[in-house]
Amino acid sequence: MSNWQKVITLGFCTLFILVPLIWLPNTSELFEFNKIIVTYILTIIIVSSWIGRCIAEKKFVFRHTPLDIPILIFLLSTLISTLFSLDIHISIYGYYSRWNGGLLSLLSYTLLYWAFVSNMTRKRVVLSIQCSVFSAVIIAIYGGLEHFGWSPSCLFTRGSWGVDCWVQDVKNRVFATLGQPNWLAAYLIALIWVPMSALNSKFSFDKLRIPSGIEGEIRNSKQILNLLIFILLFTVLLFTKSRSGLLAFGVSAVVFWGLYFWKLEKLKNYLGFGIWGLIIATLIFSVGNPLRNLITRTQNPEPKTSQGPALEVGGTESGSIRKIVWTGATRIWKSSIKNLILGTGTETFAEAYYQFRPIEHNQTSEWELLYNKAHNEFLNYLATTGMLGLISYLVLLGFMAWIFFKTINDQRMTTNDNYMTVALLAGSAYL
Repeated sequence: MSNWQKVITLGFCTLFILVPLIWLPNTSELFEFNKIIVTYILTIIIVSSWIGRCIAEKKFVFRHTPLDIPILIFLLSTLISTLFSLDIHISIYGYYSRWNGGLLSLLSYTLLYWAFVSNMTRKRVVLSIQCSVFSAVIIAIYGGLEHFGWSPSCLFTRGSWGVDCWVQDVKNRVFATLGQPNWLAAYLIALIWVPMSALNSKFSFDKLRIPSGIEGEIRNSKQILNLLIFILLFTVLLFTKSRSGLLAFGVSAVVFWGLYFWKLEKLKNYLGFGIWGLIIATLIFSVGNPLRNLITRTQNPEPKTSQGPALEVGGTESGSIRKIVWTGATRIWKSSIKNLILGTGTETFAEAYYQFRPIEHNQTSEWELLYNKAHNEFLNYLATTGMLGLISYLVLLGFMAWIFFKTINDQRMTTNDNYMTVALLAGSAYL
């Protein structure tokens, strides 16, 4: 392992820990802008170290993967959409309030992917996943404190515990260092199955040559720790009260346990599944969340509400607003041949939507808000990058899923690797 590879490993661990955690109170955009700037800085460090390794070894270090061509096709579609964008500046740098999602950020993610697969060994991949889980635990504790009225953000900015430093009701719906409850939910789901997969794996204890008695105690402590981490992440997921997050968790649970029994345990661990189900049910009914509200809803008819515009009788249900926004997204896509094929340009939904905004949006409680996303990733790609962008995106997702399943079926993979692969595949359910 060269010194350059050690720097690259440190860079990725820093990326996985620092980016989710970083936010600054003295910038116009507290969360996304700061995270993307840190990402760019670490991308430069990692790619420079990769180049340094190539120079030191006097060869081009590059590992080909099945995702290379799908990634290049996706990048090419984004580049073409950017060149014909209604605002090329936004398409390059991303929407002004987040600086993410544009051509520059996608190029950065691509370079990070190739640097990762070309320089990281198996042990260092596991280490990077552990760095991600460590960051998730810190963020979950952060969100848990917010739920009980002790926001670390207020402590950092005002020197006192509380939640009054936020305009948002962070105590009711936590977002920790992610800036939005749904984003926190997506982040937690991406990693929540990693500790669960570790409950039935030995990690590398056999290689540590620890005496059997001590080894057993450490293994049991490790399993208890991973169970506690899973409980913590799921509890904070409930604290977000994200309906899309809970739906994604349900899908991810089906994927995880389905593959777990089918490919790994051969139906031998029903007891573990039963204990998991009991824990989930207990948490759902103990913590206020949309799923509990749906299950325990009484059969009594709801009292009639006064009729009238949403602005006068109360807030419009978010699902109804999203349907209106989705209608606007499809109108954008169908508005011209150019938009049909290439869209309006990467990250330009905010500028395009108000040319095709349904009149029904004016009757909602969010009539004056600026919508810069379609609140559906596929419709967002369809509107901003057209059929070319959406198809390339679906092809990329399809190849990623195929690689996951191929890895699980690979007889050369260890049991621990398969556990981790299933966990990561299940965590992608939010897509």
